[in-house]
Amino acid sequence: MNTPAPGRTRADVLAFACSLTLFLTAPTLSQTPPASLGDAIKGGKPKISLRYRLEGVSEDAFDKDALASTLRTTLGYSTLPYKGWSVTLEAENVAVIGNDELYANRGAGDLSNRVFDRPVIADPALTQLSQVYLRYQTEKTTFDLGRREVNVGDERFIGGVGWRQNHQELDSFGITTQVLPHTKLSYLFINKVHRIFGDSQPMASHYLGAGFAAGGAGELTLYGLLLDYDEPSSSRLSSLTYGAELVGARTAGGWKWLWELELAQQDDAGDNPRPLDASYLHALAGVKRGALTFRLGWEVLAGNPTDGQFQTPLATLHKWNGWADKFLSTPLAGLEDLYLSVSGTAGVIDWTVVAHDFQAETGGASYGTELDLQLLYKTSWKQSFGLKAALYDADRFSSDTEKLILWTGYSF
Repeated sequence: MNTPAPGRTRADVLAFACSLTLFLTAPTLSQTPPASLGDAIKGGKPKISLRYRLEGVSEDAFDKDALASTLRTTLGYSTLPYKGWSVTLEAENVAVIGNDELYANRGAGDLSNRVFDRPVIADPALTQLSQVYLRYQTEKTTFDLGRREVNVGDERFIGGVGWRQNHQELDSFGITTQVLPHTKLSYLFINKVHRIFGDSQPMASHYLGAGFAAGGAGELTLYGLLLDYDEPSSSRLSSLTYGAELVGARTAGGWKWLWELELAQQDDAGDNPRPLDASYLHALAGVKRGALTFRLGWEVLAGNPTDGQFQTPLATLHKWNGWADKFLSTPLAGLEDLYLSVSGTAGVIDWTVVAHDFQAETGGASYGTELDLQLLYKTSWKQSFGLKAALYDADRFSSDTEKLILWTGYSF
């Protein structure tokens, strides 16, 4: 139910501003257990968020730079639980503030701004009902049914893509339970994915995960993900992935030691017309001392022309392999990402610096290097201010790219 925004941006912003006023002035009941369904509805919690972002991209492959000035607004409402049942609704609007022809928005269908001579900034203008789901919750088990943002673990395989202005949602049924001691079980059936470009892809996909306490070694998670796309245009992404991840931390003498190890295998599934036999590895070691945290990681997504490439199409891909977004899809020869991140706090500013070295998994060719920087300031009145920069220096993959993003957000 996406609505194209060209020519209606000001009207959309005005409508959302009026809705904001209604939400801000609406009375709410105290957070006591509701005595009736009516009390559960009237006593619910309104949720409002706004995020303005100015993003600029300079890429050697284009003669013109890109500049996107966008505002994301969401209005949501969650009822109080009544006998374990609750409902959440959320509407989302992404509006372009200023000229909408200074960047390629990659919008699907009529959402596209038809700009092809500038770099991509994947934030099309749209208005939609982004989340609507029913939840039933007991002391140790939660059931969810409907359209919602879903983040699984570190979002390497399934995520809500919270960085982009239009998030990713799943039409799904999910169960999470901790009825077994020291164990968390999760199941997710996905009927459709609503992507950041404003389109949707029907599927019949399944995720199953089991997390266990592994003593001093950390937490072990075993998982399987079957992606089975319905449409022929997407069937090349149908796959079966199964793997294991160990995440741990230990504090000794004022030092906090961190480690992660993940292994996975991916094979073709469903109507995938291409053979697929690819592996995945992610290893990380880190240490935290005071306000400083150092992490050294190595991520390998296998790939070659014969056996295919390890892909994660439902992931929050911006979190991985550099903020310049050069590797949203695994290259033909796979990808090795050796990275070092340093993060800390300087006064009221949280900062992060990440350096990447990218190579082909098959053949070892140098793709390029990248340096990323982020500064973040969160106020006491629930507003945040951020700056993010990404500098990709290409060798044998893509072209030199520079990104600079400024944003501010507010939510309650």
